Amino acid sequence: MNGVRLAPRWLVRPLLSMLALASACVSPAGELRGLAADPPLEYSVLVTGQVVGSSSAHGTFAAPEGQPPMTTADLVQVLRAGRVFLQAAEDDDPAHRQAVLAQLASPQPSPELLAFLQQARDRGHDLLLVLEQLEDGPVDAQGVNERWPITLATWLLLGVGAFIPDHTFESRATLRVTLRDLQTGRIVHDPRVVGGPVDLSLIERTDFLGLVASLIVPPFWVHDDAAAARAEVRHVTARRLLLSLARDLKSAPVRQRLRERLPVIELVRTEGATVLRIDVDEALARVQLRRQGRALDPALGEPLERELLASVAREGSRFVYRAPLQVPVAGGPLQVLIGTIAGNVASVTLAVEAP
Repeated sequence: MNGVRLAPRWLVRPLLSMLALASACVSPAGELRGLAADPPLEYSVLVTGQVVGSSSAHGTFAAPEGQPPMTTADLVQVLRAGRVFLQAAEDDDPAHRQAVLAQLASPQPSPELLAFLQQARDRGHDLLLVLEQLEDGPVDAQGVNERWPITLATWLLLGVGAFIPDHTFESRATLRVTLRDLQTGRIVHDPRVVGGPVDLSLIERTDFLGLVASLIVPPFWVHDDAAAARAEVRHVTARRLLLSLARDLKSAPVRQRLRERLPVIELVRTEGATVLRIDVDEALARVQLRRQGRALDPALGEPLERELLASVAREGSRFVYRAPLQVPVAGGPLQVLIGTIAGNVASVTLAVEAP
């Protein structure tokens, strides 16, 4: 057609497939769907705290406009999409989200902090998840990556090489979050997560002049626009940090760590029955069952609570309690609160299903 030579179909289709595959590999939505397939941690968490942008013009999260790099609402959205916990909610008081960081940093819990933790428990939560700190760092440009042959081929044959992510960047920022109990605010898990490398295409890392230059030279030889690249890395890294945190919280090692550091309260399903099992290192003084922050109907809850307390058995140094769970499936998750003879309290939120 007027001397224009088109690429053979047998070559075009594989190249387009590689483009689609490259896009799918970096899809956050795809990562969340995979994460959501695993069972959630059986806790209801309240998310609080905040992080701020960097004052350095060279930081990944420099925020001259005053916008936070990520919010508690962003974190709750990721937790829910990934089904990390059975339930997740946001502390809806902006002033308190800032104040609670100072309260939690104190060696001894203040009366204000203890009152907040009790309010969280009364609202049906089991743990506190706190956005603690975003340690900012520069964006490192690592140059051309191994995708340059694909960029060159698509530039020569299709003229769309500018869409191939052929340069790699990495932010040195890290995010610290703590998972805490609701008795004293004690830390039960303290992860630090990093965003990892980010591959950018020419249209994401350059300006208009760079796009014009790509008409003459291969895209991977075109210069980077520092501001454009940093903005794209900032956007991707903020999302990656939250996704990395969600994967960490839902990992097998963290599940095991929580079983070791917190009382084990679980449903054991057997043929024809569902048994509530409680495994603690101190004898229980009380048990309470609640739904949506309210005590279960006494006609259902009190017999089960009495049967649990009467079933105590020693297994090594542990106290184990068991009783068949006979409550209606309808009504939502079931919160089990326990208090020990030493005054320690804990709870979990369980998904009750038909046997």
